[in-house]
Amino acid sequence: MWKSQSFSTASLGNRRWIQPTFALIKSRFDLGYIVELEDGTEAQLRVLEQKGRELELHVAGKEETICGERIPVYVTYQDDKYCSVSQISPEERSEREAIKKRKQSAIDSCETGDVYTMIITKDYEWGYLCDQADGYLSGAIKKPTKLLNIGDRAAATVIGKNKHGAPYLSINNEVPNT
Repeated sequence: MWKSQSFSTASLGNRRWIQPTFALIKSRFDLGYIVELEDGTEAQLRVLEQKGRELELHVAGKEETICGERIPVYVTYQDDKYCSVSQISPEERSEREAIKKRKQSAIDSCETGDVYTMIITKDYEWGYLCDQADGYLSGAIKKPTKLLNIGDRAAATVIGKNKHGAPYLSINNEVPNT
């Protein structure tokens, strides 16, 4: 049983209050699912607003396996022609926005020469992606460099930024995995 929750969606552009409702998954499209709300309104549930099983099946290309199922959603935007919904609760949305702001603040405040302990998260032909061990900074380490594995911790120095402000880093020395 769902309890009604009120949430101001001022940041969503339509300044209305939303409450959880149920939607019937009607079909899929390239960006997510077409759903029908309890009041008959057709809406889009886009991939960035999905979580759990619905997201897993969309990524796997098996969306049709859940057509006809009812899922809980939140209306995030609605006008005369368009309606969008989310599986992300107002509380989760607020936390997601707070993390996004922290990440942007970390990017804005890092400067060339700053040193961070980074954890390797992705390995590509061109380099590595990494996240700050104790913060919100993410960046890239270009190859060639010391061989690193996903999960390795390394002291890295900011050597520049890309056009979006994300840092490029170089490895200083190895930090023990702990």
